[in-house]
Amino acid sequence: MTMSNRTISKVVHWLLLVLTVLLVVTGLGITEYQVITAITFGVLGKAASFKLHLWLWIPFVVVLVAHVLLTTRLFRRRRTAKSDSGGV
Repeated sequence: MTMSNRTISKVVHWLLLVLTVLLVVTGLGITEYQVITAITFGVLGKAASFKLHLWLWIPFVVVLVAHVLLTTRLFRRRRTAKSDSGGV
């Protein structure tokens, strides 16, 4: 089963969104740990936020680079047909 470029782009975009939200929440969990601990019902404390925040930067950078490469026009295939010069 092969995935089309559009499907790959959608997966990368959604992963980037999820990782960005997680990085923001864990960052807030480090600085405003009382609020985040209350919102997550104690699941995400200061120590857990710090560990997750440290581990999430590598996948975030990988997905961010993939996102940039997929959306940059330099790396896209041209969709227009080549025009013949027709003249001599």
